Amino acid sequence: MDRRKIILKNVSLGFVFKILNMGIVYLTIPFLLKYLGTSNYGVWVTIFSIVNILFFVDAGIANGLKTKLTEAISNKNVRLAKEYISTASVLIFFISIGFFLVGGATIYLVNLNSLLNVGDLVSNKNLQSVFFVILIFIVSNFVLSLYKVFFYAIQKASVVEFSLFLYRFVVFGFIYYALNNLESSILNVAYIYGLSNLIVSIIFSFVFFNKRKEILPSIKSFKKERINDLMSLSIRFFIIQMCMIVIFITDNIIISNLLGPDAVTNYDIVFKLFQVIIMLSTILLDPFWSLFTDAYQKKDFIWIRATLKRMNKLFILVCIGTIVLILLTKTIISIWIGKEFVVDETLTYFMGLFVLIRIFPLVYMYFLNAIGEIKLQMYLFIMGAVINIPVSVLFVKYLDLGISGVILGTSVSIIAMVFLLPFQTYNILKKNEILKN
Repeated sequence: MDRRKIILKNVSLGFVFKILNMGIVYLTIPFLLKYLGTSNYGVWVTIFSIVNILFFVDAGIANGLKTKLTEAISNKNVRLAKEYISTASVLIFFISIGFFLVGGATIYLVNLNSLLNVGDLVSNKNLQSVFFVILIFIVSNFVLSLYKVFFYAIQKASVVEFSLFLYRFVVFGFIYYALNNLESSILNVAYIYGLSNLIVSIIFSFVFFNKRKEILPSIKSFKKERINDLMSLSIRFFIIQMCMIVIFITDNIIISNLLGPDAVTNYDIVFKLFQVIIMLSTILLDPFWSLFTDAYQKKDFIWIRATLKRMNKLFILVCIGTIVLILLTKTIISIWIGKEFVVDETLTYFMGLFVLIRIFPLVYMYFLNAIGEIKLQMYLFIMGAVINIPVSVLFVKYLDLGISGVILGTSVSIIAMVFLLPFQTYNILKKNEILKN
């Protein structure tokens, strides 16, 4: 395996698609803001934050599958690869049915209007309709969305980026049509996002298996013994994912409850801008999960160390880029959204700090995930999840930091990873190098 060639191909193509992806995202936001209005946009962003939680209810099976499938393909074991894909698909199918029943009941038992603190903006009945439509689309897409794992496993991360670009492009097309032809409605937006995602998942699932019929999932290839292989990693990945929900996805819910939907809009616009740096970092890192797995299986520790060293050097560029973005935030947003949008200067500083704390440990996280060493990471995420909401509420409500306090609380929740994940990584490499020699 020529890792250098794979990295260059995936990163270069991934970069092109990610730039196009980001361009579509940032082009869509002003149109969506205009279609829904400031307050309803804040409601939609909060709903979307809750909806993102639903993407993590596969019990971590997707991440467990990514590692195990990469190992099987790396060892050219077609039968094992088919068994992993089939077993994971069946498990996620039954999880999706269970989740639909629980989610459907919850939608009609919980007062969504009070949960989102939206007052008279949207009726509880309309919110129920929006959530139910989203639930149907997500459950329908559970198994189909595994196509991303399949492409990652064969070192084609750039294809995943292209699929995301296509999804966002379809969303933009529908939003543009809605703006010019339909009445403002959060329900319409829910249909747009759900249908677009489902269409793209069907297309790319077909593309993958059309050329690889030998690993097409089947009931016959479902193996009970593979459940333990997948779940040994998947349970820990699931716990990590649940904690990530609390740490990264509850921000808009906290803001909506404490400060109202308008504050969510102000926060989300700045967050979306700084997310550019995180997205660019993932372009570079996405191909490395499978490559780290392959290198570790082949005991190529020299390549792993060299890769980590290069990533640390590149982090200097991330720091410079973040500082530049902090200085240009007001100018960029005035051009992008409009001069009437007021930027909280303190929020930009704390958002920049969050970006640096979030990105630095990512390469170590990818390596540890790739080799299945995620126990420490799980404990750190649990600790972060426990303190995130109380710390955020403390900063917002009692220290009067407003929306800036929420992102500061998130940063505090994950700061330990900056120090402990690199320590664990180099400790593992040192032990394996001693055993190899």
